[in-house]
Amino acid sequence: MNLKVVRIKSKLEEMYNNKIDITDVESNNKFPDQFYTRAIAAQAIIMRCGISEDVAGKCITDGYHDMGIDAVYNDITQKKLFFVQSKWRKEGSGSISQDEMSTFVEGIKRVINCEFEGCNSKLYAKKTDIEEAIRNMNYQIEMIFCHTGNQKISDYVFRPVKELLKHVNGDDSNELLVFSEIQLQNIYEYLANGQNQNNIILDDVVLNNWGKTDVPIKAYYGTISACVIGEWYKKYGNQLFDKNIRYYKGSTEVNQGIKNVLKTEPEKFFYYNNGIKILCRKITRKILYSNDRATGLFKLEGVSLVNGAQTTGTIGGVFCENPEAVSNAKVLIQMIDLGACGENQEDQAIQITKLSNTQNRIEGKDFASLDPEQERLRMELSLGGIQYLYKDGSQIEDPQHQILLDETIVSQACLLEEISIVALVKGNIGALTENIDKAPYKKLFNGSTNSFTMYNGVLVLRAIESYIKENESNVTGRKKLVLIHGNRFLLHLVLKEIKNIDNFNDTYLDQEEIKSKVSSICGKYWNKVYEIIEKDFPDAYPAYLFKNVGRLKEIIKKI
Repeated sequence: MNLKVVRIKSKLEEMYNNKIDITDVESNNKFPDQFYTRAIAAQAIIMRCGISEDVAGKCITDGYHDMGIDAVYNDITQKKLFFVQSKWRKEGSGSISQDEMSTFVEGIKRVINCEFEGCNSKLYAKKTDIEEAIRNMNYQIEMIFCHTGNQKISDYVFRPVKELLKHVNGDDSNELLVFSEIQLQNIYEYLANGQNQNNIILDDVVLNNWGKTDVPIKAYYGTISACVIGEWYKKYGNQLFDKNIRYYKGSTEVNQGIKNVLKTEPEKFFYYNNGIKILCRKITRKILYSNDRATGLFKLEGVSLVNGAQTTGTIGGVFCENPEAVSNAKVLIQMIDLGACGENQEDQAIQITKLSNTQNRIEGKDFASLDPEQERLRMELSLGGIQYLYKDGSQIEDPQHQILLDETIVSQACLLEEISIVALVKGNIGALTENIDKAPYKKLFNGSTNSFTMYNGVLVLRAIESYIKENESNVTGRKKLVLIHGNRFLLHLVLKEIKNIDNFNDTYLDQEEIKSKVSSICGKYWNKVYEIIEKDFPDAYPAYLFKNVGRLKEIIKKI
C-alpha cells in the first residue's frame, strides 16, 4: 500500500472514529472500506469550509440510492452549496472512471432540478437545504470529486462535467456551478500541515513601498503582487480566513466586479480595490533589501486574513485560471503583528476583525440618493400619503404606506419593454444603478417617471412575491424552479398586461385590489412559461435561462 495512503488512513481513523455513520454497512471490520470513502468525502468539505469533523460527518449521504452523491453541505457563510463524490483507492493510484463521473453528473442534474424521487433518507434529509440554496441568487454550487488516486481526471472523462457546466452556466461569466477535483496529494498535504491557522507560515513575502507603525500595535503596510496572493489562496484556500467573519463567497456581484477589473484593467487594480488585512502571531523583517523602504522582505507566522476575503478569493480564482492575468495587478496590504499583545492577543484579534468588517460599503444604488429625480418622486408620493425610502439603511415599518428604492429598481426595470434589462435584474442587478448619469439607470428614473406607475409597480412586485411564497410548496421539480427563478420574468409579463388597466398610471391603487388581479394573471403566465421551457429547453437550468436574453425573447414570441 502507498505510504501516503497508510498515513491518511491512520489519520482518518483518528479524526472520524464514531463520527461517520456506517450502521448500514455489513462488515466485521471496525473501519470497512466504506468508512474511508465517507471520511474523505467529509474531509473534502472540511478542506473547503473549515468546519469540524463532527459537522462534516453529518454531511454524509453515501449509501444505497445516494444518486452518486456522497456528501452535501450548505455553507451559509460562503453562500456555497457543496456536493461531493468520493472514491477510496487503496493503492493510491489511478483517477476517476467514466462511469463514476457520469453517475455523479446525473445525480447533480437531478438535485438541481429538485428531483429527489427514489433517493435515500440521508440525501432526502438535505432536501430543504438544497432547495433553499438553489433558489438563492447569491449561491454558487460546487461539485467536488475527491479520491485517493494520483492522476488528474482525463479530458475524456471530464466531458460530461464540461457539458453540464455549459448547460447550467451558459454564456454567463457569473459561474453558478463549478467543479473541482481533490486528489491523494491534496488530502495528504492538508492533513500533514494540519488545519489550524496557526500553522500557516508565509515566508519571503516581498512588500513594495512599505511603511511601518509601532504604536499601539506594530504593523507594516505597502503593496504586494496579486500573483503572490493568488499563490497563497491556491495553497491554503479558506484556511487563510480562519479568523475572518466571512469566507470567500464565490461568484457574487461584487466579486464579479473585482474579477472584471483584474482582467481588463489590472494596472489600475490598486486604485479601485481596498486591499487586504492580515493578522500574524509574529512578523520578522529580513536583512535582505533593508537599505530603504522601496522593498522589504518579511516572514509571517500564524497568518489569518481578516479583511479582504472576497478580494483574495477572486484573485485566487483568476490566478488559477491564468496566472498571467493578474501579473500586473498590485494590492494594498496591511500586516499586523500581534506578538507583543501577550495575553490580550486573542481579544485584540477579535476587535480588529470585527471593526474591519463592519464599515459601511457603498454600493452603486447608494448614489441614487444624489439624483434629484428621486427627491421629486419622494415628494410626489408623499402627497398621496406614501413614504418613499430611497436612502440606504431605511426599513419598511408600514407596508401600506411605504416603498423602498430596492423594490422600485426591480419593478421599474421589469416595466420596460427591453428584455435585456429584465434579464439584467436576474443576472446583475447592480449594473442598473452603476452610473446614475446614463442608461440603464436613466431608463428607470428620469423626468418622465410617473410616481403612480412606480408605486403600483411595487404593489405588483409584492403581490407576485406573495403568490410565489404561497404556491412554491405545492409543486416540485422544474415547475417549482420556473416559479422561483422566473420571478422577475413573470413580473415583467404581469406588468405588461396589468399596466393597461384603468387608473394604473394616475391613481395610487389598493394593495389588496392589485393582489387579487395579479394572482390569476401570474398563474396563467407561470403555466405558459413552464410548458414552453419543457418543450423547447428541456435541458436548460432555470437559474441561467432567466438571465439569457435570447431565450427570454424566444419565450415571449411563443406566448
